[in-house]
Amino acid sequence: MRPDVTISLDLPRRLCRRIFGRLYGPYASRRIARGTEVRLRGRRLLTDPEVLHPIHFLSTRVLIDTVLGLDVAGKRFLDMGSGSGAIGIFAASQGAILTACDINPRAVALTRKNLSRNQIDAVVIESDLFSALPDQAFDLICFNIPFYDGEPRTPFDAALFGGKDLATTRRFAMGCPGALAPGGQVIVVFSEDADRGGILSCFRQAGLAVVDEMTSRRFFERFHVVRFREISPKADV
Repeated sequence: MRPDVTISLDLPRRLCRRIFGRLYGPYASRRIARGTEVRLRGRRLLTDPEVLHPIHFLSTRVLIDTVLGLDVAGKRFLDMGSGSGAIGIFAASQGAILTACDINPRAVALTRKNLSRNQIDAVVIESDLFSALPDQAFDLICFNIPFYDGEPRTPFDAALFGGKDLATTRRFAMGCPGALAPGGQVIVVFSEDADRGGILSCFRQAGLAVVDEMTSRRFFERFHVVRFREISPKADV
């Protein structure tokens, strides 16, 4: 299929997405502004207006579905940028040994509350990426990366805006090799609105190779889920 034909076929989806965004956006904003209890895949979760909402930010559900398709039982799992704790809750429900961290103190508090409500034990730490996690190794690291370009002005913004030239993603990628156990992997999710080539370049420069990439559609928006491993894996000790 010629590129111009591909673009023309994609135009209706983009138009539908724009219309949907205009209609759904105000409703979602009102819901996010209220701290409430929501249900997600059968789990009860509290929300906080200053923390990424697990329902109305669709990338959370994309990453949850990915985790539910993996064998994580007994594996050391790091929920980076835990937000509401939703990703970690579903990983732990599958038998993962969970550590969760977030730079936003309110997200850390919310993660602890939601873990408790769902009767899940885990280590929860306030941390700027790996800064408070020295000398720890994980079999799987998952991160709903802040893929919008721009400087965050509030702790909530840090979940959406990753600084100029993917600064947060770049720092995260550089920290992954030191935090991965032998054979460990990293999974990230980001929207089609993000700079896919730039994101992949961040991980490649950090010594990580793509294992696989999946595209998932939610309400006319496409999300990329990419799994990485070290190019030169550590030897098992």
